[in-house]
Amino acid sequence: MLYLSKSWLVILILTANVILSSNSVASEPSLDVIIVTNQQIDRQYIVDGVVEAIDKATIAAQTSGQVLEVNFDVDDFVKKGAVLVRLKSIEQKASLSQVKARVAEAKAYLNASQKEYNRIKKLRAKKVISAAMMDKTAADLDAAKARLTAANADVSQVKQRVGYTAVKAPYTGIVLERHIQEGEIASLGQPIMTGFSPDKMRAVVSVPQSRISAIRQHKKAQIILNMYPEVHHFKGKKLTIAPYADAKTHTFRIRVDFPQRAKNVYPGMSTKVAFTVGQEKRLMVPTSSIAYRGEVRAVYIIDGMDKISMRQIRLGKTYKDMIEILAGLKEGERIAINPVEAAIELKIQRKILATEEHL
Repeated sequence: MLYLSKSWLVILILTANVILSSNSVASEPSLDVIIVTNQQIDRQYIVDGVVEAIDKATIAAQTSGQVLEVNFDVDDFVKKGAVLVRLKSIEQKASLSQVKARVAEAKAYLNASQKEYNRIKKLRAKKVISAAMMDKTAADLDAAKARLTAANADVSQVKQRVGYTAVKAPYTGIVLERHIQEGEIASLGQPIMTGFSPDKMRAVVSVPQSRISAIRQHKKAQIILNMYPEVHHFKGKKLTIAPYADAKTHTFRIRVDFPQRAKNVYPGMSTKVAFTVGQEKRLMVPTSSIAYRGEVRAVYIIDGMDKISMRQIRLGKTYKDMIEILAGLKEGERIAINPVEAAIELKIQRKILATEEHL
């Protein structure tokens, strides 16, 4: 008969409890899992494009004059209404003084004509003067009113010309080019500065005629911008499709707007646009379930016995928070949603197996 000391009996009981507890963990891992399924996704046609600003303009001089100030240069950020360039306004202000004098003269003439009209009207009521005299006085009054109206219009016009001596930014943006220097004589229509607004951008692409019908039908696109080391995806807010094809290339020009105030997007950048041209089923899993181990891409499989294993897979395209599986998984298999937690559970299982083999 085998006799055990009390201390050895306690050790055996504790060891048995550890093994039972470990087997419980191994058989029932506390992981969030998902069943791999085929999902309906957009079939896409991807084409290269370029980014351009929606609001881009060259500001030109609307009056002539010597350049007194140039307040901004290339790459400067300018707020809407800021004075870009100020021109000498002596000539315009002199013209304004002249037309204001004509207004004062026209007012005096109108005042005199009104008094004369009132006097003749009273005499006509007494039948002291003829109807012809009354008509002439009324005509003079109308002419005086028209004269004042014309003088006021001249004042508004010259005031505007004075305002044109301060060349202002039409919208908030960034200066691309400066076309004039301080001290130069700006002539009417001469370019002053070129700028663009960073708040409104669009991607411009050319699409072959074989694809245009499907694109017109769905009118849905995603803009893909590669800004190493990250790839950014933007939902196309508006599609503008040219109503005609280029006669030489037989392609249609399409403009796809970025979301308002898209960050780090600038004119001239290369981009790709993925147009929706239909629907198809693909094997998809959450992007968060993918484990990255150097060059290896893998997921953690939970089999029918609740055992965990890591399996290498081949990935396809990303769709929002889901990614396509090209190889390595089948529909109906279970995978862990959190690869970090799954890796910890896998280590625990391996330790338990090692302990059982040792015992």
